[in-house]
Amino acid sequence: MSRLVLSVPETVTSHYVIATSEPPDDPRTAVPWRVSEPFRAAAVEALKTPRLGIFTIAADEATWRTDDLLASEDDRRRVRESSHQILVVHRTATVDQPHGEQIARAVARAIADATGGILIDPQARQVVLRDGLARVERGWFRMGDQWFGTRYDLDEAAARPPHEGDLRGTESCSCLRITLLGLRRFGLPDLLIDNVACAHDLAALSLLRSLACRLLTDQWRWARLHPNQPTRPLDDHPKIDPDDFWTFWGATPFVDGRPLTARLVPISRTTLKVMPPKDYPGTRTAWGREVLVPSMPPLVGCPADEDSPWPRPAESEA
Repeated sequence: MSRLVLSVPETVTSHYVIATSEPPDDPRTAVPWRVSEPFRAAAVEALKTPRLGIFTIAADEATWRTDDLLASEDDRRRVRESSHQILVVHRTATVDQPHGEQIARAVARAIADATGGILIDPQARQVVLRDGLARVERGWFRMGDQWFGTRYDLDEAAARPPHEGDLRGTESCSCLRITLLGLRRFGLPDLLIDNVACAHDLAALSLLRSLACRLLTDQWRWARLHPNQPTRPLDDHPKIDPDDFWTFWGATPFVDGRPLTARLVPISRTTLKVMPPKDYPGTRTAWGREVLVPSMPPLVGCPADEDSPWPRPAESEA
């Protein structure tokens, strides 16, 4: 085991884009009335400072890509056909996260609602949903509320087709690279895992999400306890517990999981690669099958405890 050194920036910057054909003369008029109540007063105060900027440009003047967003076909069409884009730029201290980021997204949601626009999160490369449980910013922070996007890249040369309808091909290939996007808005590198078998993609994504939960929790604790430290040490073989998965979703465990140890390797200033432990004796595919899949709950996602109208039954005492 060894130690990595992560930078802890004093401030971080995030961006949101609202694609619309009905830009108001002053988008700030949507604030505070449409901002969710927990962030209303803070949004009004932020608008009085340079740390929260709102700008309107013609769509053909935009310099950021919108063609590779995770979005429905209808949302893609509306983005293409929009005449203007409203940019919300927010800068906040790392020690004030995640509350500061919630304020910024609450403001962006309010403007999107007021203009009938599509809210884009360019750092996570996705459209923020207009409906569903995450429509209004919560008074508390749930990491699973569309704060992170995913990018799947396929290496066709490493893919192996199934044989006569079985899963041997998808179990033994190593064709996927999955990147978890959006961590940089919180001052952390994005996470990447590659050489993933098709059959193990959900477990690999769950690992990235669980690891993001652990890294963010540790980052915010460090920033509070060491406000003047620009770097912090990080174990390059972090242990991920099932609780990290459930904390990501803000839910009480209802499916078993197992702890596992992964390895972190910096591959650029903005990306950490996730790998099997250095002393793991098997192949990447074997690690996925024997360690990763049994450790991660087989769930795409789940609602937070507070979203469920029915309380879960208490576990019976032994």
